[in-house]
Amino acid sequence: MKKIFILAAVILYISCNNDVESKQATLISANINVYLKNSAGENILNTDKYPENNISIKYLIAGKELGYGYDTPSAILDNPKGFFLGILSENETGKGMRVFLNSDASEEYPITYIHWNSIETDIIKTKYKRGNGNDGTYVILEKVWLNDVLVWEVEKQGQTNNNITIVK
Repeated sequence: MKKIFILAAVILYISCNNDVESKQATLISANINVYLKNSAGENILNTDKYPENNISIKYLIAGKELGYGYDTPSAILDNPKGFFLGILSENETGKGMRVFLNSDASEEYPITYIHWNSIETDIIKTKYKRGNGNDGTYVILEKVWLNDVLVWEVEKQGQTNNNITIVK
């Protein structure tokens, strides 16, 4: 019995002795929090005019408008519509919408469409920093344009979150 224990201990020691660290971690920062308000500053997300069931998220990939999860059609997704509504910050009143943005590497400036209903659409254009670090690959959101107007950038002084407000 003692020989079996020693043999098992030696095998465990040898199998755990690996000087090369694997780089398998991937960091993807590709979402924004959207607050939809009227001109009076009132939250109008998930109201009669902008109900959750009318909202859809689409990506522009190689000139085609594709739905969220286009590359994993059989996947069971936590947020199959490409967004979720909820209280996103203790500083905000009312619901916000976390949008999972197009981060396809084939696009220099990936485009995400927010279709609020059959007539209203906002266009989100993004720029990402991509690379390989000590712990693996990363994709980090750097800039966000809303309908061709720069509304968020990571380098901006004092900007600590990825919230944008759309006024309708």
